[in-house]
Amino acid sequence: MKTDDTLVRDYLATVERESAALPPAARQELMADLNEHIEVARAERPDDIRTILREMGDPRTIAGTALLELGVAAGPAAPRPRRPRSPAWVPLALLLIGSVVVYAGEHVLLAWMSLAMRITAVVMVCRSHHWIPARKWTGLAVAVVLPVLMNVTWYLAVVAPGNDAVIDDWRVPGAVAGIVLTVAGVGWLWHTRQDRARARS
Repeated sequence: MKTDDTLVRDYLATVERESAALPPAARQELMADLNEHIEVARAERPDDIRTILREMGDPRTIAGTALLELGVAAGPAAPRPRRPRSPAWVPLALLLIGSVVVYAGEHVLLAWMSLAMRITAVVMVCRSHHWIPARKWTGLAVAVVLPVLMNVTWYLAVVAPGNDAVIDDWRVPGAVAGIVLTVAGVGWLWHTRQDRARARS
């Protein structure tokens, strides 16, 4: 019976063999990504390696998808350059800035800027491979959904009725609570990112 390490080694060797048509740099990046995903998953579920490899997908499918993304046909056609991935800190910075901008003044443009930053950050996180899929939704819920619900409640329950006394009393606590929630969500996302340096440690 094969050991877990042998199963992983055989799986990666099959992927590397099936992706032989990829340029060396692209193949190296693909193998590094697969390695880090497997290592992170094994750290969480050390006794479930067969299920992990099944979830990763068939090696031929992985290689075929990588070939399609690069536009590599059957032959030595020149691949299209891949767009580099944004660093993990970019969407997190957008979330933090967006959480502060909305409280910088009462102009409606600031609220729209904050919403645009949050939407951009959510799209970047959803499309990025920096985070474990099962965990990034928790960070997004805390950093985006809860503060946005607080903002909507603030405008509907306090600002819209025009009660100036209540607005003055709750402006600072509301701003602090929204920023604290965003910081907590960003901290969670930063802690659960799966960059190579962390995956190898």
